[in-house]
Amino acid sequence: MPTTANSKAQQARSLCELGQWPDALAFAQRWQAEAPDEAKAFFYEGAALAALGRLAEAETAYYRALALDAADFKIWNNLAALLFDGLNQPVEGAKCLAQAMQIDPGNKLGWANLASMYGQLGRHAQALDCAERALALDPELVEAQLHRARAAQALGKADIVRAASEALALLPPEKFKRAR
Repeated sequence: MPTTANSKAQQARSLCELGQWPDALAFAQRWQAEAPDEAKAFFYEGAALAALGRLAEAETAYYRALALDAADFKIWNNLAALLFDGLNQPVEGAKCLAQAMQIDPGNKLGWANLASMYGQLGRHAQALDCAERALALDPELVEAQLHRARAAQALGKADIVRAASEALALLPPEKFKRAR
């Protein structure tokens, strides 16, 4: 990404971090006009639109970003969350996050989030697999242990439930902060 694009991404990210969603949206749209082939401009438009409750428009922006850069983990991740939680398309959301995990298989939170999605879809074997992949990256990831235990319970695997409970009992209290 050229320096100009990096600078623009930093500006857009700052507006988002400050919760200045209308400004972030306007900035992203100006950026698109200047550089219509820049995926991050559409990504930040999607983030701003989602925060403003304009979910269908956010979905379109994310898909436009993916058309420009299908290898961007963050675009797939945000689209997954939007589809799963915002647009009531959980199967499509899980597919998007699974695609993101192909791009960045070392993302422990991504695996934990995919475990959560699969668990909510009743796909407990897949949820257990994803939770274990997250734990292979970080054995102290509380959310992954919880998803592992829930999936194992649904699958009738008491030994895994017990192991997850024992692992959680050994963790220091500061590990029990929300990881997302």
